[in-house]
Amino acid sequence: MSPTLPNPALSRRALLRSAMAVGIGATMAPILASCGTANREAAAPAGPTDLAPNDPRTARYPIIDSFYTLDNDYFQGWAKGSAAAAAMFLMPRDQQVDNSNVDTLKSVFESAPTKGIRGISTLPNTAAATPEIIGSAQRNKIYVSSNWSNAPWSTPFDIGDYFYSYQAANDVAGARAVCNVLFEAMGGSGKFIHIEGIRGNSASDNRTAGVDQALADHPGVQMVARQAGEFSRGGTQPVIESLLTANPDVTGIMCQNDDSAIAAVNAVESRGMTNVKIVGIDAIGEFLDAMKRGSALASWAHHGAWIGAYSTVRVFDALAGVKLSAPERMMYFGGFIVDTPEAAQAYQDLMYSDKPLPFDYERMSRALHPNDWDPQNSMRPIDPSTYWPRDPKPAGYTLQAIYTDPGWAAQVEQVTEQYKQAFRSDPFAPVRQKCQSGGSDVFA
Repeated sequence: MSPTLPNPALSRRALLRSAMAVGIGATMAPILASCGTANREAAAPAGPTDLAPNDPRTARYPIIDSFYTLDNDYFQGWAKGSAAAAAMFLMPRDQQVDNSNVDTLKSVFESAPTKGIRGISTLPNTAAATPEIIGSAQRNKIYVSSNWSNAPWSTPFDIGDYFYSYQAANDVAGARAVCNVLFEAMGGSGKFIHIEGIRGNSASDNRTAGVDQALADHPGVQMVARQAGEFSRGGTQPVIESLLTANPDVTGIMCQNDDSAIAAVNAVESRGMTNVKIVGIDAIGEFLDAMKRGSALASWAHHGAWIGAYSTVRVFDALAGVKLSAPERMMYFGGFIVDTPEAAQAYQDLMYSDKPLPFDYERMSRALHPNDWDPQNSMRPIDPSTYWPRDPKPAGYTLQAIYTDPGWAAQVEQVTEQYKQAFRSDPFAPVRQKCQSGGSDVFA
């Protein structure tokens, strides 16, 4: 870890307050949870105690970490990364799990001011709700770092300064890439089942677009069924059982997350179908186990623990006064295809063991490391003018002037290079080395 700012004169009482703040962060959710489901709170490591008076962590900003399930490794990793980062920044953390209920999500945001919340890291369950929920945070001057799901043609500049940042992996490119691995393993032909996620969730809809692109590149592959699995094994299980009964000769299945894919693996294994190849997204532990025993082929890994941590760091930096440039407020982050049993084992060892996560949270922060910050993953700006190609603009809508300025392309290029240079340490390098495809991050 990078060193904290020295403060030899810090009093014993201040040290005690620092230690107490970390304890509050670990227990705040069950105390404060008046909405959502704050269960299975991630254990956080102890935070720093020896801080200089000018260290922004002394403010101990209370935050909410909001997402929609704890039923799989991806979100358990998200919670673990967020809790560890919040502890490092001495931010009391209120974990809220909305169980994919948009009204619960709205309640999380609406109740935040009464709890004294200063920032929110979130993964909204429904894209269409984001202008309303983040708009409420804007009105209450609560900074938001949002991830993965966002209403079409709604940018941070449309909401205001308190919509600090939006991060997502390139779902279209990632789904296309993992399907290309599948279709090539199928020999470029055969029958294929596609299990979507939650229709209307922008991550799900974008992944469907990526599947369609891969199908267009492999005309010999016949998609015989496409149904939603609700991003869960419980939602997918009856769907895949029915589809396999109707299509017993399929040779490929793609599910839009690994939790759904586990239902497909279970169904195929129970039927003794040894010639069916299955791919997913998220690289959760159970699916990696299936890869190691030969029951699954590949997964697009985009690191729930990393984005849980990084989004929390974004909130801290916002509260500490870091100003982002326009291209930084909507960014893609990297993820790669895990496609060998050896890579699956390495990813499990890195992300799902009992060891601390392999991130330097302090170094992620621009507030603490203005000259040598490191996101510890590759990142590139999102261009809103091309981000929603399948969604028509609302009547009368125009992009904010910053995105149509003649200098916008140069700003994007500058930020792309800035983040490329900042990415100095790669915690995922041991996994990438074991990937057949090379472990390169998928951006396009």
